[in-house]
Amino acid sequence: MRSHCSRRCRRESSSTASAIVIVAGIVAAFLWDAPGSLLVYTIALMLFAPVSDVWNLARQAVVAEVMPSAHLAKAMTALGGSMRVGNLVGPIIGAGLMLVFPIWSVFVFAGVAGLLAILVMALPIARIPDYGHSHPDAGATTGSKTASADAATAGTDSPAEPPRRARLDVRWNAVVLVGISIVTLTVARSAQPVVIQLWGVSIGLHESQISLLIAFGAGLELVFMFLGAYIKDHLGRVATLVACLTIFRAGFIAMVTMPNLVGMIVSVGIMAVGNGLGAGVNMTIGADLSPRIGRARFLGIWAIFNNGGKLAGPSVIALVIAIASLRFGVLFTGFVAIAGAVWVLVWARQIGLPGRR
Repeated sequence: MRSHCSRRCRRESSSTASAIVIVAGIVAAFLWDAPGSLLVYTIALMLFAPVSDVWNLARQAVVAEVMPSAHLAKAMTALGGSMRVGNLVGPIIGAGLMLVFPIWSVFVFAGVAGLLAILVMALPIARIPDYGHSHPDAGATTGSKTASADAATAGTDSPAEPPRRARLDVRWNAVVLVGISIVTLTVARSAQPVVIQLWGVSIGLHESQISLLIAFGAGLELVFMFLGAYIKDHLGRVATLVACLTIFRAGFIAMVTMPNLVGMIVSVGIMAVGNGLGAGVNMTIGADLSPRIGRARFLGIWAIFNNGGKLAGPSVIALVIAIASLRFGVLFTGFVAIAGAVWVLVWARQIGLPGRR
């Protein structure tokens, strides 16, 4: 009963987050050419960050609850692939809109997409059935019922104590060690679209060409995410993370060595291969390390590493570009990625993630 309630709460939270997307998109569309448009755009971006977190945590927790451990990597990869479908369709539609309409049309499209998300969640098909797996709150629910029954039989002289939140049974040293590599992965992922746009503008590409390049990369990621699911299951999580970060680094280096359209296509393709292989690796590792009781609470803590990378990525890139140059900023992002790969390799034994099977 409690698991169904938690799923309903997650659906309501996702609907609220989608409503924020709608409001932010419409406001940005109406004020895109106003005197304070930069401030409005900044506020809209700040609103999109918690919206993304709510969506990611809600669906990750649901998948981790209902899927057996043998199929967890495949399920998380498919979940990561669903985001890549949006990354493919969104830029393609955005490129078409910008060829016909002003740029505000893209914000209107974002608002419409948020409205469609709310409608989809309201459909009966969006209700996830109970597959009979044990849920993270099952033990806590049983324990609370037993405590209530004992208190009832003991009489009024010994009132039942309020239920206490269970302590998370987590290997925190492993969480911190692998979390550092997750930060580097998120830095590379969050910097990727920023770098593509900045470098594309610097070599004279049109806005629609840059949007199509991003869509091309998202489409290629969808192809390689199936191979990534196989690697996660048969070679292990560490091997997947190392391959993702190493190939990512090669893409950033290729971008600065070939400053033209062909070089952009090659570098975006290389980064898409790396990112596709790592589709869902962050969510899979988080589910591997999460306890059975208090899983949703742990995943909220685990998201700190991902959010830290999202914040550090564009911020560090901007700082490096301001101090040195755009070229050095791109190379620095590649250095961060390879540092994360080396780090997780060094501490792989202490982390103890599922490996070859």
